[in-house]
Amino acid sequence: MAEVPVDAVGKRVSCGGERATVRYFGPVPPTAGLWLGVEWDSPDRGKHDGSHEGVQYFTCRHPTGGSFVRPAKVSFGVDYLTAVRQAYKIDSEEVLSEEISISRKKLKWGNIKERGQQLDRLEGLQLSYNRLRLPPDPSALRHAFSALRVLVLNGCQLTWPQILECAPMWPQLEDLCVEENNITELQRPEGLLQSLKSLSLSSNPLVQDSVLSLSALPRLEQLNLSKTGLSVIQFEDAAPGSHTAMYAALKNLNLDHNNITEWFVVNELAKLPSLVRLSCRGNKLVSGDGNPKTANQMLIAKLEQLVVLNVTNSMLLFFRVWCS
Repeated sequence: MAEVPVDAVGKRVSCGGERATVRYFGPVPPTAGLWLGVEWDSPDRGKHDGSHEGVQYFTCRHPTGGSFVRPAKVSFGVDYLTAVRQAYKIDSEEVLSEEISISRKKLKWGNIKERGQQLDRLEGLQLSYNRLRLPPDPSALRHAFSALRVLVLNGCQLTWPQILECAPMWPQLEDLCVEENNITELQRPEGLLQSLKSLSLSSNPLVQDSVLSLSALPRLEQLNLSKTGLSVIQFEDAAPGSHTAMYAALKNLNLDHNNITEWFVVNELAKLPSLVRLSCRGNKLVSGDGNPKTANQMLIAKLEQLVVLNVTNSMLLFFRVWCS
């Protein structure tokens, strides 16, 4: 039988090329042996709702999203450090004997083929769309990622508590991108991610009342909340016309493609003391005359501190080149 983690329930697995989440581990009478009850990412792959012969062993979001599979048929993936070494062809023995600096550019733009690279020189890391098993003691890996500044973990089916659990591994992290994950409610990152300057949570179904928890990140300058289903943001600690104590360092906010329809939300954004760049495209903020240009003018009037409104990175690059 394949090795099954003690805390198997909730873990991500792969079986026959399909991805799933473990919802149950144990016997399923009258059959012999142990089974894993899994909920498939694709409900079409499943057979039932987590029940067998009238007994409900686990529940699924879809009535045919579950299956029972033998542990030998699934893969629990690899731990975080092993995934890094495999992704970048790092040999653990060579790491001890060689000191090769790894530039952020190489890690960001190319597939790293060199061997013998030292993880403690690693500044940028892209591990999107991988199944990563959480390490039992993240703090023990601080030395391995002590120089890490940029981390991209898009599409890894991570929750926010799991990210916070891993955060001690990244003591110097400044830029974290966790788009398209399984992030819903945001707990306060007490004492964690305190060096973070940029955070992208795009394409996660966020619980909007929990967004203010991120104000516990004292250095956060850029925040991407696009495609998260937000309709309301409210800073109740500040009266109209005054500044909130939350998000004191936030300069750049992306709220594209959400469900914002009320202008009072814009009034709330005016309470952010450092906000100079806002993107709010794809919402339903309309002016009395229904003219999009008028709506933009109203945004600018309400947010007098803005320097940039609804400008893409490519447009900014054009402006810089044209003005230089």
